[in-house]
Amino acid sequence: MSEKINLVIVGNDQSILDTQLSLLPNVLAIRCKVIFSKTIDEKLDLGQLDSKTILVINLTQNGLKELGFLEVIVVKQVAIIIVGDQSNIGLLSRALRLGVKDFIDSNEYIEKFVSVIEAAKNHIINGEVHSDNKRLNVIVNAKGGSGASFIASNIAYLLANEARLKVALLDLDLQFGSIGLNFDRNPHYNFTEVLRSLDELDAYSLEAYVTKYDQNLSLVLPSPSEVILPGEVNVKQMIKLLDLLKVNYHQIVIDIPRLIDPVSNMVMQNADYIVLVVQQSLVQFRDAKRWVQIMNKDLEISLEKIVLVINRYDARNSMRISDLRDMVNHDGIYKVANDYERVAKASDFGVPLCLSFPQAKIAKDLRLLATGVSGVDFNESKKSLSNLFGLIS
Repeated sequence: MSEKINLVIVGNDQSILDTQLSLLPNVLAIRCKVIFSKTIDEKLDLGQLDSKTILVINLTQNGLKELGFLEVIVVKQVAIIIVGDQSNIGLLSRALRLGVKDFIDSNEYIEKFVSVIEAAKNHIINGEVHSDNKRLNVIVNAKGGSGASFIASNIAYLLANEARLKVALLDLDLQFGSIGLNFDRNPHYNFTEVLRSLDELDAYSLEAYVTKYDQNLSLVLPSPSEVILPGEVNVKQMIKLLDLLKVNYHQIVIDIPRLIDPVSNMVMQNADYIVLVVQQSLVQFRDAKRWVQIMNKDLEISLEKIVLVINRYDARNSMRISDLRDMVNHDGIYKVANDYERVAKASDFGVPLCLSFPQAKIAKDLRLLATGVSGVDFNESKKSLSNLFGLIS
């Protein structure tokens, strides 16, 4: 693709404009124009904006008034990014209703500016995420503490950073969810706030509510302080959220708590794979058998969609893979090596293990599992990405 994408940056603080401009030299296929304006309003001449334009607006304290001028331009054609006070709910809601694609907090724009611009650029180049390799994978413990959150976090990381896919990782344990700790992230807007705003959101504006780990991986996390009881999230809300996520993401990975309720039932029935995480003990294997029976017989989920993973696998343990296979009468079983020291280090630092120790046996096991449930050839994905950027000049 030889055609350049136009990036228009508007603001009334020259030092901020200069800083943003200085961050962009390595962003390919961008033609940049900076507009200094003391007043950001409908009188501002933005020239001809079209579908190949990214418009960045740096708001001032008069943000609500300034957003009003977006109504006089054809916002649906343009990828609009706002830099402002993200904690201002009124400001955020107004921006979302006006079709803003992303909202960067003014205190974090240096860290996030390039990744947001890259994402908007790639969306313009590629259009909506294509349906190829779209998957919904659900991860659940057969028994508490088996490691489902660890497995989910690393599958999502691998798909985003090695397979180079856009991935959404959801933590549906709304009382004790720990996914954010695995990435050293706290949510700006948590899962509950996403649900409360669903009626105002579309697939683009939802991006302002997710917590970004990097350009490809987005997290939807529970509140670190608010307690959500079973039944407070309804099935219709969850269906709408999944539908919105499917527009922008190739793969959705969901870590669900160990319970059967209407929401988890719906999520599992719509999953491409359900990954049931167990450890090597008779009690865990029996619970896995019970889970498989419930999913297959009661929820009518095909055995072909159910995958079992023996986490912290130790070949010296008396409980073998063959024992689990005989108990559940199912062959879809993976194993993930026992590597307590590396897992503990990654957890303590809030870094995915597959980033910290990519060549370790446990990382290779996780990579094999991610390949199996995603339907993605990691090497082919890397080649496709290289070919795409090779065409951009």
